[in-house]
Amino acid sequence: MRISDAFEFILSAGYKAELTSKSSGYDITGHCPLSALREGCFTWIKSMEKGGDKIKGNDMHLLIVSDRLPDFPVSDKVSFITGENPKGMYFETLGHFFASHRVCTGIAKTAVVLAPPENIGKNVTIGENCFICSNAVIGDDTIIEHNVVIECRTQIGKGCHIDSGTVIGTPGYGYYTDAGGAYRKVPDFGGVIIGDNVEIGANVCIGRGTLSDTIIEDNVKIDNLCHIAHNVHIGKNCLVIAQSMLGGSSVLHDDVYVAPGAVIMNQVTVGANALVGMGAVVTGDVEENKVVVGVPARVLRDNKKR
Repeated sequence: MRISDAFEFILSAGYKAELTSKSSGYDITGHCPLSALREGCFTWIKSMEKGGDKIKGNDMHLLIVSDRLPDFPVSDKVSFITGENPKGMYFETLGHFFASHRVCTGIAKTAVVLAPPENIGKNVTIGENCFICSNAVIGDDTIIEHNVVIECRTQIGKGCHIDSGTVIGTPGYGYYTDAGGAYRKVPDFGGVIIGDNVEIGANVCIGRGTLSDTIIEDNVKIDNLCHIAHNVHIGKNCLVIAQSMLGGSSVLHDDVYVAPGAVIMNQVTVGANALVGMGAVVTGDVEENKVVVGVPARVLRDNKKR
């Protein structure tokens, strides 16, 4: 990859960027973190003020950053691509030029797929030892990794990625007492609906709905080891990070961020653009644009990120 190639790709991807370079023809031979800079590589920092000191005297060839301080002492070999979203520009460029192509595609021989062929979209990948129930629907270009189980009526949209070990459609943890006072399992009749471009990490458990469906809308990203209980509704563009638990019938509106280890209690609603802090236990509704932290969670401040 040449510096000019990277810049042209960034522009074609829709970013607004500028290139400052004494030689845009340099070859980029690799990528590196700030902790291991080397000649010929490219990396990114949020801003020169916060990370610029780490590149002084280094002969790395390309830095993607939000600003360019004209008097900052750097090697003449360093070129700059500047724009409002350096992290996005960097990782999209890295993925385009350096990511390895997937080797395993299609449906593995060890996968048990009971769903009829018309329910499986184009370019779908299903890994080893998966189980897909008869009334599942999987959209185009979705990747299901190894040992994934889909147990109930489930609709998965286009371009999704479900990582290994995840189970979708498990029965909810609900009980009632019968006439004799014994616990009886609440039967589940709902399913799971997953939108487009949803990513679900490894060993996630998603419960099916009891009467209605569990719903995960477009562009949601769920990290490893999370529990999504029955009847949960997750709005668009939400981020749910590792070891978080969303209790039954809880609702996340659009653009909510749930930090690692957080607990959203059952029937709690979290408003749009709210942020739930690490390890927080949310026992009551959260207004939109708020940051909540602690046990039990309390409002810390407004969430300024929009």
